[in-house]
Amino acid sequence: MAVYEGMFILDPAKFARDPGAAAQQVADLITTHGGTVLAARLWDERKLAYPINGHKKGVYWLTYFKMPGGGLTALERQCEITDEIIRKLVLKVDDRIADALVQHALAGEAAPKRAPSPTPTPAAPAQ
Repeated sequence: MAVYEGMFILDPAKFARDPGAAAQQVADLITTHGGTVLAARLWDERKLAYPINGHKKGVYWLTYFKMPGGGLTALERQCEITDEIIRKLVLKVDDRIADALVQHALAGEAAPKRAPSPTPTPAAPAQ
């Protein structure tokens, strides 16, 4: 089985109402089509570059999973007709770096979000 990286853009309104259910739906889609989720986490909520089906923002959900190649086509088709998923991108991960990427995703899942560093204010010019 190959390892894949999936970036799913979720509907922010549905994610805000029930984050667990929206995230679980992605995992359920993967397992339904014969895959195994290795790591899954919230990436970010961002403004989209252009509106997609009336959505101006999206919740980016990063998932690493193992799946036989035959199930990938069915998974992608199901993502297209699922209302919670606005867009998706699934890439095959090179076997040599798959473990490192999964460990990095799991470490990012456990790490607390950092507050943005304050921007230094420019010093007043000397007179």
